[in-house]
Amino acid sequence: MHVLTSALGPLQNAGGSTTDLVFNALYSAVISVQLPPGTKVSEAECAKQFDVSRQPVRDAFFRLSNLGFLSIRPQRPTLITQISLRAIHDAVFTRTALEVECLRLAMSDNPAHLARDMQANVAAQELALKADSTTFHAIDEAFHELICMASGHDHIWPLIREQKGHLDRLRFLSLSQDRRQDVIEEHRKILMAVMNNETAKAEKILRLHIAAIKDVLPAIIVRFPDYFEVV
Repeated sequence: MHVLTSALGPLQNAGGSTTDLVFNALYSAVISVQLPPGTKVSEAECAKQFDVSRQPVRDAFFRLSNLGFLSIRPQRPTLITQISLRAIHDAVFTRTALEVECLRLAMSDNPAHLARDMQANVAAQELALKADSTTFHAIDEAFHELICMASGHDHIWPLIREQKGHLDRLRFLSLSQDRRQDVIEEHRKILMAVMNNETAKAEKILRLHIAAIKDVLPAIIVRFPDYFEVV
Protein backbone atom coordinates (compact mmCIF):
# COMPACT_ATOMS: atom_id res chain seq x y z
CA MET A 1 0.00 0.00 0.00
CA HIS A 2 1.34 3.43 -0.93
CA VAL A 3 1.31 6.21 1.64
CA LEU A 4 0.78 9.94 1.26
CA THR A 5 4.02 11.84 0.66
CA SER A 6 5.01 15.42 1.36
CA ALA A 7 5.00 16.18 -2.38
CA LEU A 8 1.47 17.56 -2.10
CA GLY A 9 1.96 20.69 -0.07
CA PRO A 10 1.84 23.58 0.39
CA LEU A 11 -1.13 24.83 -1.62
CA GLN A 12 -0.56 27.21 -4.50
CA ASN A 13 -2.93 30.14 -4.03
CA ALA A 14 -4.66 30.46 -7.40
CA GLY A 15 -7.87 32.00 -6.09
CA GLY A 16 -11.07 30.29 -5.05
CA SER A 17 -12.10 28.80 -1.73
CA THR A 18 -9.77 26.73 0.41
CA THR A 19 -11.89 23.68 -0.36
CA ASP A 20 -11.48 24.32 -4.09
CA LEU A 21 -7.71 24.70 -3.71
CA VAL A 22 -7.44 21.45 -1.74
CA PHE A 23 -9.71 19.63 -4.17
CA ASN A 24 -7.79 20.86 -7.22
CA ALA A 25 -4.45 19.87 -5.70
CA LEU A 26 -5.65 16.38 -4.77
CA TYR A 27 -7.49 15.93 -8.07
CA SER A 28 -4.35 16.83 -10.04
CA ALA A 29 -2.25 14.46 -7.91
CA VAL A 30 -4.71 11.61 -8.51
CA ILE A 31 -5.05 12.25 -12.25
CA SER A 32 -1.28 12.49 -12.75
CA VAL A 33 -0.80 9.34 -10.63
CA GLN A 34 1.40 11.23 -8.15
CA LEU A 35 -1.07 9.62 -5.77
CA PRO A 36 -1.23 6.12 -7.30
CA PRO A 37 -4.18 3.76 -6.86
CA GLY A 38 -4.01 2.15 -3.46
CA THR A 39 -2.43 5.16 -1.74
CA LYS A 40 -3.58 5.63 1.84
CA VAL A 41 -4.67 9.21 2.59
CA SER A 42 -6.06 10.85 5.69
CA GLU A 43 -7.78 14.14 6.45
CA ALA A 44 -5.31 14.91 9.22
CA GLU A 45 -2.21 14.30 7.09
CA CYS A 46 -3.55 16.27 4.13
CA ALA A 47 -4.56 19.16 6.40
CA LYS A 48 -1.06 19.20 7.85
CA GLN A 49 0.67 19.14 4.47
CA PHE A 50 -1.62 21.79 2.98
CA ASP A 51 -1.51 23.86 6.21
CA VAL A 52 -5.31 24.12 6.39
CA SER A 53 -8.01 22.97 8.78
CA ARG A 54 -9.58 19.55 8.36
CA GLN A 55 -12.97 20.84 7.16
CA PRO A 56 -11.91 21.85 3.61
CA VAL A 57 -10.02 18.56 3.31
CA ARG A 58 -13.12 16.67 4.42
CA ASP A 59 -15.19 18.54 1.81
CA ALA A 60 -12.59 17.85 -0.89
CA PHE A 61 -12.53 14.16 0.06
CA PHE A 62 -16.32 14.04 -0.34
CA ARG A 63 -16.09 15.52 -3.85
CA LEU A 64 -13.32 13.11 -4.83
CA SER A 65 -15.37 10.22 -3.47
CA ASN A 66 -18.34 11.28 -5.62
CA LEU A 67 -16.05 11.18 -8.67
CA GLY A 68 -15.01 7.65 -7.76
CA PHE A 69 -11.42 8.52 -6.80
CA LEU A 70 -11.59 7.86 -3.06
CA SER A 71 -12.80 4.84 -1.14
CA ILE A 72 -14.04 6.14 2.22
CA ARG A 73 -15.08 3.37 4.61
CA PRO A 74 -15.86 3.52 8.36
CA GLN A 75 -13.03 2.30 10.59
CA ARG A 76 -10.83 1.54 7.57
CA PRO A 77 -8.13 3.53 5.75
CA THR A 78 -9.24 5.95 3.06
CA LEU A 79 -7.66 4.86 -0.21
CA ILE A 80 -7.17 6.21 -3.72
CA THR A 81 -9.30 3.89 -5.82
CA GLN A 82 -8.05 1.65 -8.57
CA ILE A 83 -8.66 2.67 -12.17
CA SER A 84 -12.04 1.51 -13.41
CA LEU A 85 -12.04 -0.16 -16.83
CA ARG A 86 -15.79 0.45 -17.11
CA ALA A 87 -15.24 4.15 -16.46
CA ILE A 88 -12.55 4.26 -19.15
CA HIS A 89 -14.84 2.75 -21.78
CA ASP A 90 -17.73 4.99 -20.70
CA ALA A 91 -15.49 8.07 -20.96
CA VAL A 92 -14.32 7.12 -24.46
CA PHE A 93 -17.97 6.76 -25.52
CA THR A 94 -18.97 10.09 -23.96
CA ARG A 95 -15.99 11.97 -25.41
CA THR A 96 -16.59 10.57 -28.86
CA ALA A 97 -20.28 11.46 -28.90
CA LEU A 98 -19.80 14.99 -27.60
CA GLU A 99 -16.49 16.03 -29.15
CA VAL A 100 -17.31 14.78 -32.64
CA GLU A 101 -20.56 16.71 -32.60
CA CYS A 102 -18.71 19.80 -31.33
CA LEU A 103 -16.20 19.44 -34.16
CA ARG A 104 -19.00 19.23 -36.73
CA LEU A 105 -20.64 22.37 -35.38
CA ALA A 106 -17.34 24.26 -35.16
CA MET A 107 -16.45 23.41 -38.74
CA SER A 108 -19.85 24.49 -40.01
CA ASP A 109 -19.52 27.84 -38.24
CA ASN A 110 -15.92 29.05 -38.60
CA PRO A 111 -13.37 26.42 -39.67
CA ALA A 112 -10.68 29.03 -40.35
CA HIS A 113 -10.80 30.24 -36.73
CA LEU A 114 -10.72 26.66 -35.44
CA ALA A 115 -7.79 25.79 -37.71
CA ARG A 116 -5.82 28.80 -36.48
CA ASP A 117 -6.30 27.84 -32.84
CA MET A 118 -5.46 24.20 -33.56
CA GLN A 119 -2.30 25.18 -35.41
CA ALA A 120 -1.06 27.19 -32.44
CA ASN A 121 -1.85 24.32 -30.08
CA VAL A 122 -0.06 21.71 -32.19
CA ALA A 123 3.01 23.98 -32.31
CA ALA A 124 2.89 24.18 -28.50
CA GLN A 125 2.66 20.39 -28.27
CA GLU A 126 5.76 20.01 -30.42
CA LEU A 127 7.66 22.37 -28.13
CA ALA A 128 6.48 20.37 -25.10
CA LEU A 129 7.36 16.99 -26.58
CA LYS A 130 10.10 16.39 -24.01
CA ALA A 131 8.53 18.36 -21.19
CA ASP A 132 7.07 16.73 -18.08
CA SER A 133 3.88 14.74 -18.49
CA THR A 134 1.75 17.33 -16.69
CA THR A 135 2.75 20.07 -19.15
CA PHE A 136 2.19 17.92 -22.21
CA HIS A 137 -1.12 16.62 -20.88
CA ALA A 138 -2.37 20.17 -20.28
CA ILE A 139 -1.63 21.21 -23.87
CA ASP A 140 -3.22 18.00 -25.15
CA GLU A 141 -6.32 18.83 -23.09
CA ALA A 142 -6.40 22.36 -24.51
CA PHE A 143 -6.56 20.97 -28.06
CA HIS A 144 -9.79 19.15 -27.26
CA GLU A 145 -11.19 21.99 -25.19
CA LEU A 146 -10.85 24.44 -28.06
CA ILE A 147 -12.93 22.12 -30.26
CA CYS A 148 -15.72 22.24 -27.71
CA MET A 149 -15.41 25.99 -27.22
CA ALA A 150 -15.44 26.63 -30.98
CA SER A 151 -18.77 24.81 -31.22
CA GLY A 152 -20.45 27.54 -29.19
CA HIS A 153 -21.37 25.13 -26.38
CA ASP A 154 -19.06 26.18 -23.56
CA HIS A 155 -20.64 23.77 -21.08
CA ILE A 156 -19.55 20.64 -22.97
CA TRP A 157 -15.89 20.57 -21.96
CA PRO A 158 -16.54 20.78 -18.19
CA LEU A 159 -19.09 17.99 -18.66
CA ILE A 160 -16.50 15.84 -20.45
CA ARG A 161 -13.81 16.56 -17.84
CA GLU A 162 -16.12 15.42 -15.06
CA GLN A 163 -16.62 12.06 -16.80
CA LYS A 164 -13.06 11.20 -17.79
CA GLY A 165 -10.98 11.15 -14.63
CA HIS A 166 -10.22 7.42 -14.77
CA LEU A 167 -9.39 7.77 -18.47
CA ASP A 168 -6.96 10.60 -17.69
CA ARG A 169 -5.08 8.42 -15.23
CA LEU A 170 -4.61 5.88 -18.01
CA ARG A 171 -3.50 8.64 -20.38
CA PHE A 172 -0.82 9.80 -17.92
CA LEU A 173 0.48 6.26 -17.59
CA SER A 174 0.66 5.95 -21.38
CA LEU A 175 2.50 9.22 -22.16
CA SER A 176 5.77 7.74 -23.42
CA GLN A 177 7.78 9.68 -25.98
CA ASP A 178 6.44 7.40 -28.72
CA ARG A 179 2.85 7.93 -27.60
CA ARG A 180 3.39 11.70 -27.48
CA GLN A 181 4.59 11.61 -31.07
CA ASP A 182 1.48 9.65 -32.02
CA VAL A 183 -0.76 12.16 -30.25
CA ILE A 184 0.84 15.08 -32.08
CA GLU A 185 0.57 13.32 -35.44
CA GLU A 186 -3.10 12.50 -34.84
CA HIS A 187 -3.81 16.10 -33.86
CA ARG A 188 -1.96 17.28 -36.95
CA LYS A 189 -4.15 15.09 -39.17
CA ILE A 190 -7.28 16.55 -37.56
CA LEU A 191 -5.86 20.03 -38.16
CA MET A 192 -5.18 19.32 -41.83
CA ALA A 193 -8.73 18.03 -42.35
CA VAL A 194 -10.10 21.17 -40.71
CA MET A 195 -7.87 23.40 -42.85
CA ASN A 196 -9.13 21.59 -45.96
CA ASN A 197 -12.73 21.87 -44.75
CA GLU A 198 -13.11 18.07 -44.85
CA THR A 199 -15.68 17.61 -42.11
CA ALA A 200 -16.31 13.88 -42.52
CA LYS A 201 -12.59 13.15 -42.58
CA ALA A 202 -11.93 15.30 -39.51
CA GLU A 203 -14.72 13.55 -37.62
CA LYS A 204 -13.39 10.11 -38.55
CA ILE A 205 -9.84 10.96 -37.44
CA LEU A 206 -11.11 12.43 -34.16
CA ARG A 207 -13.10 9.25 -33.45
CA LEU A 208 -10.02 7.10 -34.06
CA HIS A 209 -7.86 9.44 -31.99
CA ILE A 210 -10.13 9.31 -28.93
CA ALA A 211 -10.46 5.52 -29.20
CA ALA A 212 -6.70 4.96 -29.65
CA ILE A 213 -6.16 4.95 -25.89
CA LYS A 214 -7.93 1.57 -25.75
CA ASP A 215 -5.20 0.11 -27.97
CA VAL A 216 -2.52 0.83 -25.36
CA LEU A 217 -4.66 -0.26 -22.41
CA PRO A 218 -3.57 -3.95 -22.36
CA ALA A 219 0.14 -3.04 -22.21
CA ILE A 220 -0.45 -0.52 -19.41
CA ILE A 221 -2.36 -3.11 -17.39
CA VAL A 222 0.57 -5.50 -17.75
CA ARG A 223 2.98 -2.80 -16.50
CA PHE A 224 0.76 -1.64 -13.62
CA PRO A 225 -1.55 -4.54 -12.74
CA ASP A 226 -2.22 -3.30 -9.20
CA TYR A 227 -3.51 0.03 -10.51
CA PHE A 228 -6.61 -1.45 -12.16
CA GLU A 229 -9.79 -2.97 -10.86
CA VAL A 230 -10.07 -6.71 -11.26
CA VAL A 231 -13.05 -7.57 -13.44
